[in-house]
Amino acid sequence: MTTSDATVRKYDLLLKGGRVIDPANNIDGQFDVATSGGSIALVGKDISPALARTVADVSGLVVTPGLVDLHAHFYGYFGAILPDAHCLPEGTTTAVDAGGSGHLTFDDFNELVIAPATTNVFAMLNIAGEGMVGEPEQDLDGMDIELTAAKIAQRPDVIVGVKVAHYMGPGWEPLDRGIQAAEDTGVFLMVDQSPIHTRPMNEMILEHLRSGDMVTHCYAVSKPMTDMNDKVKPYFFEARERGVQFDVGHGGGSFSFRIAKAAIEQGFVPDTISTDMHRPSILSNQATMPETMTKLLALGMELPDIVKRSTWDPAQAIGHPELGNLGQTAPADIAVLNITEGDFGLVDNGTTQRVFKANKRIVCEMTVKNGRVVWDKNGRSRDDWSSTPPMNPLI
Repeated sequence: MTTSDATVRKYDLLLKGGRVIDPANNIDGQFDVATSGGSIALVGKDISPALARTVADVSGLVVTPGLVDLHAHFYGYFGAILPDAHCLPEGTTTAVDAGGSGHLTFDDFNELVIAPATTNVFAMLNIAGEGMVGEPEQDLDGMDIELTAAKIAQRPDVIVGVKVAHYMGPGWEPLDRGIQAAEDTGVFLMVDQSPIHTRPMNEMILEHLRSGDMVTHCYAVSKPMTDMNDKVKPYFFEARERGVQFDVGHGGGSFSFRIAKAAIEQGFVPDTISTDMHRPSILSNQATMPETMTKLLALGMELPDIVKRSTWDPAQAIGHPELGNLGQTAPADIAVLNITEGDFGLVDNGTTQRVFKANKRIVCEMTVKNGRVVWDKNGRSRDDWSSTPPMNPLI
């Protein structure tokens, strides 16, 4: 609803009565959230509705920082999607394109997708010069350390990491070149490389990756972290102790309930939660942030921990700690989530698609970007229809 007294309006938007979970600031409780001028103005108890231009009753809902999707696809890949249409309705206000562009194609990606987007879109630059356009991830000649580092240095405001993926050859050259480019520019590296006999997984994560580098698709059958007895292989714990990070990267073929359930029960939770969102994964698995978070909730992770690994942790991983939190003066990027109850079927994508029954599902009710409501599923921030003025009889 909208207040009427312009003289007392201190805030632009007031989200009232929700459970606020802001791990960065150790907040988990019933609070109100007020915004002003595109920033968080106040998180507090019983903020007067008279102080806000617009008030939304979010009682019974969960208010979090805008979700940060560390792994999505907006360019280069045949299944690439547009960020605003697929992120903002899901509470995702920041997303990272994982290697769609390389040093040869980044400028085109920036012009066509990043610059026009309302969503904060960042990029991991593919070590392959053309990114994922065509099949260049197999072209060693196009994997240039100096040119990749130079493009990152040119646009550190947008390029946050290096991506190495899908190379079918026998050696470590793409990974080692990617690591060197990341080392030269002070960013992290994300790798999506299934093991083969000449590139075993244990050697990759124990000998090649640095502390802070990241393995995505951590619960994938293609790079299984569990053995035939559903035990997490010891070298994954060793890699984590070395500082290697593990990201969900759900996708259309990279999340197995069997592996994830066993790993989580043994204490191997993901460092960051991401979707690997693209057209096939949305259609086959609803691989959005709320649905991926739902699956981890069903597998036993606690909601505050899930929120932390979907907001504050990925924001820090990409070097943007101004995001992923509701601290005063932070950008007013907010997700309002409904933890719905019912009889739900959640679908994975291991060797085949299988269903996991759950009694809760996380649904995005509202998304606020820079203080502006950009998604409002049930019109909580809108005036009632009865306030519509009569039509002009002269029209």
